[in-house]
Amino acid sequence: MRRFGRRTVRTRQARDHVVVQLSGEIIAAAAERVDKGLCNALRTHPLVLEVDLQRVTFMTTDGARAFLPALLEARKYGIRVIVTHAGAEARGTLQRLGLSGMLDIHEGDAPDNGGPANRTS
Repeated sequence: MRRFGRRTVRTRQARDHVVVQLSGEIIAAAAERVDKGLCNALRTHPLVLEVDLQRVTFMTTDGARAFLPALLEARKYGIRVIVTHAGAEARGTLQRLGLSGMLDIHEGDAPDNGGPANRTS
């Protein structure tokens, strides 16, 4: 786990599924850290990259742009990217950026076929 001031990026891996848990405010000032956290998670070449927004308190379009480099990298290798625990604000932000077509977005947990085997609710 790495702490960046008041923001945290946590990564958890279970076989071919990596979960990146974001927390705090995802704004322009945090975008580079979020981008690095997502890209680092892709280095293991999982089948699924899950971005868990459960602890995100606020997300701007500038902050959400941090998803783009990781999405492009994931697409290059056929890695499925899902976003879980996306509240209405986060979903709206991702839609405004046109990312909803590139992401599998869920309000709650990942679907059974997308979640790690040892996931706890």
